[in-house]
Amino acid sequence: MMPAGEHRWKILERIGSYAAGELEGEEAREVEQLIFERPEYRLLAESYAKMLVILATLGSEPVEAPEAVVGYVIRRAYISAFMRSAEAFIGALGRLYIDAFVYYLGLRRESYGGGT
Repeated sequence: MMPAGEHRWKILERIGSYAAGELEGEEAREVEQLIFERPEYRLLAESYAKMLVILATLGSEPVEAPEAVVGYVIRRAYISAFMRSAEAFIGALGRLYIDAFVYYLGLRRESYGGGT
């Protein structure tokens, strides 16, 4: 028996595939039956169909992002990279200080080489 969350993702995937016209035969009929029986699945299939129309429309037209959006995305990328680097540095520094403190207290018998 698969977990409920995994089952839900499988249903979402099948409905999305049906809306995209990727299912045939028995599998398509099973999804049609699900959509017919459950109103929330019917709404989901309609949402997928609308999304596919929007994506098809956007795919045929050039899309230009406003300069403010591009700048915001670039700033967020820089901040994210900086935070990851700072996290790695502070984590390594903290481990070194803890290792040195443990060595200082005599809780570790091997010679202090730092880091490990």
